[in-house]
Amino acid sequence: MSNVKTFSEFVNSPLAKQDHYLLFGNPVGHSLSPVIHSLALLDAGIQATYSAVTLLPEEITAAIAWMHQCEYFQGANVTIPYKQSFMEVVDECGEEVLATGALNTLRRDPESGFLTAVNTDIEGFLAPIEVYMDRIAEAPVLIFGSGGAARAVVYALLSAGAEEIVLVSRRPEDAKHSYRGEFDVDSGELQFVGYDQWMAFAEDAFLLVNATPAGMLSFPVGCPVPIGELGTVCSMYGPKLLYDLVYNPYDTPFLIVGHRFGSDTCHGVEMFLHQAAASFRFWTGCEFPLDLCRKELERRLYVG
Repeated sequence: MSNVKTFSEFVNSPLAKQDHYLLFGNPVGHSLSPVIHSLALLDAGIQATYSAVTLLPEEITAAIAWMHQCEYFQGANVTIPYKQSFMEVVDECGEEVLATGALNTLRRDPESGFLTAVNTDIEGFLAPIEVYMDRIAEAPVLIFGSGGAARAVVYALLSAGAEEIVLVSRRPEDAKHSYRGEFDVDSGELQFVGYDQWMAFAEDAFLLVNATPAGMLSFPVGCPVPIGELGTVCSMYGPKLLYDLVYNPYDTPFLIVGHRFGSDTCHGVEMFLHQAAASFRFWTGCEFPLDLCRKELERRLYVG
């Protein structure tokens, strides 16, 4: 997206002088959040804009002060790499934020300037797989990745009744240490393993989740695990349910392999839409036009 600004550029632009919502992250040029939220604002008749803003490390302190003080700032989505570090800037937060140690949505109170945070990734993750939950609860879940997105997935699955979750991490001991405090890492419901161990847990697992950036447009790694290993698991121990949090491109290598070997797949577009809908309701109290936004995403992602 050629119109993406840094935070410093945004605050010096005309957009900063009217009601607005932002997406903070780095990078954010690939994001389609401005597309769907702009549609939703228009559909609801709300006079405000939504912009993706590249937040550089040296701009964070200024951004925090500005979010509290700017009367035109209404709220923001927060993405990689700030879902956890932005915990320090909020005045209030939802239970799920405390439980996961990560947020993805901020709302500014117009009177006090206080920032309230929630994590709509939980609702967004669960909504598309509700019909599978009985089967998911009966088997181990494999999650590739252990960052902020994975934390939301873990919290969502545990709250929905999953009894055993295996997190596959490049540094499993460090991941376990980072989860201690927010999660019970000693009860056995959470296990932390390396990428050289994941196949040992794959036979019994039903749901496999990619919570890494692998497969994202322009990301150098296409799949969180070798495609040959994933194909072997799906062909020998399937059918599975493969869920990729990446939404651009629509068909990632992770999902293509699952589909090729007869597994069910859940596209990241669905989580993206449902978490956006929850953020929009949190900001505005208005319903989000899911079908309208889904059609626009599919058009832009060349689906069909």
